[in-house]
Amino acid sequence: MCISKLNEDKCKNINRKKLGRAVRGMLTRAKVERRLVCGLLPAIAYLEKSPEEVLFCVIPETRPGDAATHMQTVLLQAFCYENYIPVIQVDSSDKLSRFCGLADSKKGCNCAIIKRDISLPPTPEDDIPLSPTEQVLADFYECTLEEFPRPVIELPI
Repeated sequence: MCISKLNEDKCKNINRKKLGRAVRGMLTRAKVERRLVCGLLPAIAYLEKSPEEVLFCVIPETRPGDAATHMQTVLLQAFCYENYIPVIQVDSSDKLSRFCGLADSKKGCNCAIIKRDISLPPTPEDDIPLSPTEQVLADFYECTLEEFPRPVIELPI
């Protein structure tokens, strides 16, 4: 996915309080449409094979004291950045697990990727069409690309 030029009006109109529901909706829809890959190893395998097919990478905040997961997350973010894949950081691996359909997992979900929807027709200005919810999240990523620390989206319960 290629990030377009920053539009400041678009950035001002993003309601950050509704982004958690947007992420939940995107994950739920991707799960139903079989476009969701959950877990670090399955995500890495898919990214290695077809990075151009990935729309988003969703990762939870790293728990303090978990150096191994932190290093994996940093490397995954770097790979996504190099391949123009927006990374959305969320507040909870447990909530992410639940939205991915892994509620029984004791460890939680440390990564989820959303593949592109091949049923949507290509648009003239972009070869990868996005749903309205995905577009909002892409705009949010674009608008916050230079924020430090990176914003964390609070997922709904």
